[in-house]
Amino acid sequence: MKAKRSLASVLLELAAVLLVTALAFTWGVQTAQAERGFTAIGGEYLFLLIPFMYYPGKRTVLDWIADLRELRREG
Repeated sequence: MKAKRSLASVLLELAAVLLVTALAFTWGVQTAQAERGFTAIGGEYLFLLIPFMYYPGKRTVLDWIADLRELRREG
């Protein structure tokens, strides 16, 4: 049976993901502005999709690990 996570650990993970997103976006905007020499909207805005890619990716990796463990137990 899967152990339930505490609310504090879930909130800490969410805060970490949002912090990484904000830092990556800020870095991307500053780097792009230095490269271009002016402010514009470009690919750096894709950094804002990090939270939407993180959670499905995390679920996929955890499922993959569970499948590997199950195969190892059977074989």
